[in-house]
Amino acid sequence: MKGALDRFAIDDGHHVPNIVIDDDASVLAGEACYVAHCSCGNRTRPAIAKELALSAHMEHVNTRLGPSRGPDWMPLGVRLTLLMVACLTLFLATQFGATLVIDNRTGAAANTIRGCAVLLGFAEVCVLTVAVRRFIAPTER
Repeated sequence: MKGALDRFAIDDGHHVPNIVIDDDASVLAGEACYVAHCSCGNRTRPAIAKELALSAHMEHVNTRLGPSRGPDWMPLGVRLTLLMVACLTLFLATQFGATLVIDNRTGAAANTIRGCAVLLGFAEVCVLTVAVRRFIAPTER
């Protein structure tokens, strides 16, 4: 049932399955019955095979995860491209600012400023990406 996990849409960890044997249903059915407990609190119906329990969980996930709620007039690819351009611009602006600060410094001082500018640029890009994640590819819970 590996294919079922491949069908996951963008998810931020709210629908992680925990497949266990349901004792009550197993006694009633006379054989082991599995149930999938979701990390969001949902519980699937008992199933005779683990694969069936996982499939039931996937049905639950597919009803919870929906299409992106971004603007209808702007496709996901355009939003991702804009994010990449914004990240590149922010990073390059940080590097340009570092060159202005370096000015006539040489040696260890200039190298330290360059290194810190690279780290600051990556940190800014990470913060920007996390800040706009809900706009780029939001999920429903």
